[in-house]
Amino acid sequence: MSERDDQAIARLLQLAGNSEPIDTGIEQRVYAAVRKEWQASTSQPDDARVYQRVRREWHKSSARPRTRRWGMPLAIAAAAVLAVAVVLQPVPETPANIPLGEIVRNTDATARAHRAGERIYAGTTIASGAGGGISIMLADGESVRLDRETTVVVAGRERLRLLDGRVYADTGNLVYRDRALVIETGSGTVTDVGTQFAVDSRGGSLDVAVREGRVDVVNDGEKHVAVAGERLLLEPGRDASVIELSPHDDYWGWVSDLAPAYDIENRSLLEFLRWAARETGRELVFENNELRMAAMKTDLHGSVENFQPDEAIAAVLATTNFRYRIADDRIVISSD
Repeated sequence: MSERDDQAIARLLQLAGNSEPIDTGIEQRVYAAVRKEWQASTSQPDDARVYQRVRREWHKSSARPRTRRWGMPLAIAAAAVLAVAVVLQPVPETPANIPLGEIVRNTDATARAHRAGERIYAGTTIASGAGGGISIMLADGESVRLDRETTVVVAGRERLRLLDGRVYADTGNLVYRDRALVIETGSGTVTDVGTQFAVDSRGGSLDVAVREGRVDVVNDGEKHVAVAGERLLLEPGRDASVIELSPHDDYWGWVSDLAPAYDIENRSLLEFLRWAARETGRELVFENNELRMAAMKTDLHGSVENFQPDEAIAAVLATTNFRYRIADDRIVISSD
């Protein structure tokens, strides 16, 4: 530890204000604990002189007249030191050898590259062929899907570069989370605000469709916003235009084809139905609360790995006493 560290500890301990004299034995034990945790959080080597330097700095500071503002015990001040020590540590950057996600599905049966299980690192280029798309799961749980003939570069954590084609992203149910997924294109930048959305970038045009939530778009220095049910079209030499697009429109069919397999083993029927409703862009509705409770208490077993979301609903419910029907934008669950 350096003298600068010692002085920092002493100043933070002074947050306790002037207090009654502390037993030397207790004082030594508190300093020992603070020193140990400070070293652990700052990766500083041990030094037998640390205690004496810190004690000297503390008492030097204590000799100055101070106004007592808090009667906080020394142990609490020590805890403050530990908290500050941890907070002050810089957040490490993601090393190049740490995977940022992995390929979970490739629907092109003839493709040799990008097989399920392949790990993705910063700088990885992923390209789908004419025979099918590719599904990726990023490390923080975002689902990213590449349509046919699409090329994407994983520029870093939460940042993709769409070179050509169409990509879909589902960043989860949490709107206004602490991080945003950014998709850069040659025609602009798209930033999610907790949502499901698709970005199509070809020939200088930018096409952004929002299934849920909201996205912010910057194109040629101008800012645009697209919300659920909207498709924003930005073409060179033309004004921006917006058309309506429902969450269950046929436009999203390619997205369902690339949905990652849902593991139903020991999951409740309710959890599965919520996943299926989200993947198909529909609202899940139960005819009554008793049915919802029954779905929550019903555990599933088996696999729906080779089923698309709408097929999985039919397959799973066929083994239960529950029934369903599609009513436009809703999946309605009923009983026999």
